[in-house]
Amino acid sequence: MVWGLCVVFMACALTIAVYPFGQKWLKGRLELTVLDVGQGNSLFVVSSGGRTLLIDGGGAFGSFPGHEERNGIDPGEESVSPYLWSRGFQKLDVVAVTHAHQDHLGGLTAILDNFRVAKLRIGREVSSVALARLEELARRRKIPIEHELRGMSFSWDGVDGDFLWPQTAPEEIATSAKNNDSLVLRLHYGRLNILMPGDAEKQVEREILSENSAEELHSEVLKIGHHGSKNSTMPEFLAAVQPRVGIISAGEDNPYGHPSPEILERLENAGVRILRTDRDGAVHVLTDGTRLEITCFVACPGVANAAASALARAPDHQQDQEEK
Repeated sequence: MVWGLCVVFMACALTIAVYPFGQKWLKGRLELTVLDVGQGNSLFVVSSGGRTLLIDGGGAFGSFPGHEERNGIDPGEESVSPYLWSRGFQKLDVVAVTHAHQDHLGGLTAILDNFRVAKLRIGREVSSVALARLEELARRRKIPIEHELRGMSFSWDGVDGDFLWPQTAPEEIATSAKNNDSLVLRLHYGRLNILMPGDAEKQVEREILSENSAEELHSEVLKIGHHGSKNSTMPEFLAAVQPRVGIISAGEDNPYGHPSPEILERLENAGVRILRTDRDGAVHVLTDGTRLEITCFVACPGVANAAASALARAPDHQQDQEEK
């Protein structure tokens, strides 16, 4: 029976991988999916014209106390790839690594093996065996490697992306990976914004606050930093961003206590609607630049109210509604 099930699973996976399903995306909409990769991070962005950006791929690391069976699972192979195949995607325009911690880049080896990747983007170069292996794989597959730093930007089909961090020049190689190496990316489409700070902690948040106005940071959707750690998304940063929806990527029963009770209280006091992959599964955000549509793998009640709040706070929207 076990062997039979394995054969069926492999046949299904092969069919998904090679059958030319049409890509499923909505023209004129920007979408963000925060995938459920356990205690890790993986975000999938599709522009209004169908361009694709995968940020991180999760990654296996030491087993959790009492949950040894989780050791060795590769989210890139078992979660991220099947999701992308189910959407009909065989190629990715960009794969980005926020920073060289295993729970962010570990799953990307499978992604580079399973998909045609046009470009690999990283932030700070560090002396990391895992990052070195990923870059070597990219070179073998002739995938260009680019470094993204503070002040750099891109524009895709009306979607503007601005990198707010890191500040270190790519030729400066650090001896070890740190949370504060993280790529911090803000997407702007129409009247709505999405901010994704990776695992950046309070020191980086202070730097970003010192260099950007509250208007420049304001975002309706905030991917909460560092899996909901109490050392990220500090009150002053939260006050500047003023999100209506906060999405936390964390593993169920993880040993770090993420998300921390402190950050949950902080978000609740700020009136932020909280969504969590450990409770709600994958979270999907869709916007036409004016309205937000949010769904979860597990039904997430209350999202409609949060989306309505975000809509009401969008610049100039109230005036447009009054004119209508």
